Amino acid sequence: MGATLDPELVAAVDAHVAQHAGLDRSAVIDEALRLWQEREQGAAMQRQIREDAKHYDDPERVAWRRIRDAAAARTFTRRR
Repeated sequence: MGATLDPELVAAVDAHVAQHAGLDRSAVIDEALRLWQEREQGAAMQRQIREDAKHYDDPERVAWRRIRDAAAARTFTRRR
């Protein structure tokens, strides 16, 4: 993969690499891309949760929650 980077970013990466033995440009860029991907996945999950929340009060979901709650009450109610 090839990419054109802002010269200031390249200088920052080079300065970081110079201060940390065992690192190279590729390792820094790999970590930056991992962090970007993690952020993107988090944003996608937040969008999905917001979208799901729009349907929380749908009548069918409400009915299923009532059925679930009744079943849980039967299951976990102590018998004497």
